[in-house]
Amino acid sequence: MNKLFLLLCNILFFGLVSCNGTVKSNETIRAVEKTDSCNKDSKNGYEVYIPQRDNPSDKLPLLLIIDAHGSGKFALEKFKQGASRYGVALIASNAIKNGYADYEGAIQTLMEDVHKKYPIGETVFMTGFSGGARMVLGYALSHPVNGLILCGALAGADQINTLHCPVISISGMDDFNFMETAQYLFKEESTPRNLKIELTNASHSWPDSLLLGNAMGFLHLSSQAEDIPALTKSQLTLYCQQQQKRINSLKQKGEYLKAVQVAHNMSYTKPFRSEKTFTSIYNELKNLPEYISQLNRLEKCLNLEMSGRQGYIDAFKTKEIAWWKNEINTTEEKIKSEQDPYTRDMYRRITGFWGIASYTFCKQAIAGHDAETLNKVLSIYSMLEPENPDMLYFSSFPYFWKGNTEDTLTMLRKALKAGFSDRSQLKKDFPESIVSKL
Repeated sequence: MNKLFLLLCNILFFGLVSCNGTVKSNETIRAVEKTDSCNKDSKNGYEVYIPQRDNPSDKLPLLLIIDAHGSGKFALEKFKQGASRYGVALIASNAIKNGYADYEGAIQTLMEDVHKKYPIGETVFMTGFSGGARMVLGYALSHPVNGLILCGALAGADQINTLHCPVISISGMDDFNFMETAQYLFKEESTPRNLKIELTNASHSWPDSLLLGNAMGFLHLSSQAEDIPALTKSQLTLYCQQQQKRINSLKQKGEYLKAVQVAHNMSYTKPFRSEKTFTSIYNELKNLPEYISQLNRLEKCLNLEMSGRQGYIDAFKTKEIAWWKNEINTTEEKIKSEQDPYTRDMYRRITGFWGIASYTFCKQAIAGHDAETLNKVLSIYSMLEPENPDMLYFSSFPYFWKGNTEDTLTMLRKALKAGFSDRSQLKKDFPESIVSKL
């Protein structure tokens, strides 16, 4: 009898422990936000955001973020809203940026580190802006990835077709790199089926949080991975309703190019394409005279823009500063006064192209120690982007080459104040006697 009593007590005790353990496993786990670095390479630092979750045993999908300038904290903030909504862990690199030699190796080290430290499953999404977009694309070409969000840069059809995952291109229609995305708007039959295009007016910068969160939801809902908590049917239904509202809103605003892309993305992707509504909307929109007219206007502007690019490149060598001053002022006035949005975007893309060309020519002049060319290009660059941190940084070299330490320091301090953050490059370019005074 006593043995039976003890047995019943033990069963009851372990049952209570089991019940208590279940309660604990269902307790809400608070969000985590911190700065960390890789155990194998302390210089490979990154920002972390793990959203609040209900079960500590759950593994979350990962979104790895690469900013062109290594501004991990800034980039991560853009994605937090979407990460909290869809239950996605965020990791944003502070080290990997434009010019990083072995970026693939650094990304792999980062990936291995975060999988050991944080509740992350095997599902990996990646995103990048500008040069960061090119780096995550390069990594994905030789590593398994479940989806990409590429902002401000894209690639050719051959590379995109090689990827066995959705590729979302978020492209500013006023971005000088818009041509890389625009080519896919005119030939649907030759556009990769895994390419999804979102059009915005972000110029050459990260898009807003709402658009990035929308892209994150698209990848998570369509990935259907087995190693992460599945999103509910109600979440899928809500997402589809939100996209229908977006399409209707864009249509009401007369933004047919953007509306068509949203409908196209939804109608060609599981599990959204089961909604016949999106296929019907897409077929209706792409045959509207308003859409066809906008597409033709865009094509006309792109052709005009491309025909003039080589001439502008030559003008950096052949035209005097007075010519450039007039060209810049005239174009800026056209941006202010132009009523047609497609023509206005064209002028903005042209000025952006001048800016990136100025950056490139400055780098070349500095590498060749060509003071004459550098001074001329800086005169153009400063008219275009007077507060650009790279332009201010480049402006220190003529003084440095002349041995004028005081003015060199003045320009470098202006560059740092404006946002120049590449201390490693600074140490390569200037002696310790200058760097130590900054």
